[in-house]
Amino acid sequence: MGKLLSAMRKGGWNLGDQILSAASNVLLSIVVARSVDAPTFGAFSVAFVVFGIGIALTRSVVGQPLQIRYAAADPDRQREAVARSHGLAVVLGVIGGIACAVAALPASGALEAALLALSVCLPGLLLQDSQRLAFFAIGKAWGAVVIDTIWTVVQFGALAVLILAGRTHVHELILAWGASAALAAIVGMVLLKAVPRLGAGWAWLVEVRDLVRYLLAEYFLGLGASQFSTLLVGGIASQQAVGSIRAAQTLLGPLNVLGGACFNFTVPEIARRTHLTAQQRLLAGHAVSGVMGSATIVYVAVLLVIPDWLGVELFGDSWAGAAGVLVPLGISSLFSSLANGLAGVLYGLGRAAVTFRINLSKTPVIIIAVLGGAYLGDAVGAAWGMAFAEAFVLPLWYRAFRRAARETAPELQPEHGAGGQPAASDASDASDASGASAADAPAAGPSAVTGDAAVPAPRSADEPDEPASTGDERASTGGERNPPRPRPR
Repeated sequence: MGKLLSAMRKGGWNLGDQILSAASNVLLSIVVARSVDAPTFGAFSVAFVVFGIGIALTRSVVGQPLQIRYAAADPDRQREAVARSHGLAVVLGVIGGIACAVAALPASGALEAALLALSVCLPGLLLQDSQRLAFFAIGKAWGAVVIDTIWTVVQFGALAVLILAGRTHVHELILAWGASAALAAIVGMVLLKAVPRLGAGWAWLVEVRDLVRYLLAEYFLGLGASQFSTLLVGGIASQQAVGSIRAAQTLLGPLNVLGGACFNFTVPEIARRTHLTAQQRLLAGHAVSGVMGSATIVYVAVLLVIPDWLGVELFGDSWAGAAGVLVPLGISSLFSSLANGLAGVLYGLGRAAVTFRINLSKTPVIIIAVLGGAYLGDAVGAAWGMAFAEAFVLPLWYRAFRRAARETAPELQPEHGAGGQPAASDASDASDASGASAADAPAAGPSAVTGDAAVPAPRSADEPDEPASTGDERASTGGERNPPRPRPR
């Protein structure tokens, strides 16, 4: 009972932080939109999109690898890993800031001012977001709520002062937003007891490169397929069709908040609990997916029974188009929600190669289905295409989840431990999931942590074996070798 209450508290902190973060972003856009003219808000929106891309890239190389690799490490190793990984986050922020400054050179007016202001703020913004994921990784999600609360209170206080004083230039608003994030990041350093080590950023990237190559590619793959297919819908059907889909996706936005909270809770908890049996891992994945699926059914049902007059009152002119595609996009969200817990367990076990192959198999399906649906049925057809793509990939997630949960359970670990030679059946898992050949499949075993030490993730099957780690090498990565375990009978 105590463990259940602890898990519920952690889940509550995760959900609370996700709601706080999403709500503050929405409120920020509303405040800025009501304070400036349309062209200036467009410049702010460009800066915010650049910030979003930077966040996603940084999570792929900093936040997610930290959750997978160090969730079960002891506090000293966690602090050292946080310092090294956050050093990379700051370096990426500096590089991104320089890129923004260069991009501002040919620009003019509000866009130039917005990009130059963002170039100054980006290191602090990326560091603060990386600290959020670090708190999730070490099992202290309350820390993420603390620094997000500080950021929210300070930024809106600063914005209120600027607006009341009539100082609503876009660069001033962005600097207030970014400076408040930097202040929250300072508090985050104190709570984490870890100061970013800028010189260790490259070493961190080298250490987690086996995860990063899949996580980073997966981000570009997912972003490209989604954005590319949506843009082509406008060419095949109409711009109004794109608007209808976007409006419905906005209505379904709260499900994304809940899904993000569940995912950020599942990954480090699975990585941390290396003692779980196969049955317990299966139960955990099914439980999270069940919660997400149930919440999706209830929420979509509520949207479907909203009378048109109330929908127009709440969502304005976007309601008519959104209501027309709500059923297929709701079904798409349901299939996606059912995969949430399964994917979280796979990521927690360090199966980045497997998840990449599943998403790779989804890419052509979603493009063909969405474009075919748009050609045959405008916005509604495109929405049904999205639902078909999610339905297609769900069995792949389920098969990979069941196999990984069983093969990496403690009672089935090979003598070599998590970093030993791959089990042959895992190669077939990746092949089943994506159609790739067994020779290209990932190695078996979790990339995460056994005991309280981080163990390097297994190499993919097409890479040559390496000799056993030396003591110096283990010291550089923060990990240590596992004691031999008896083979199962």
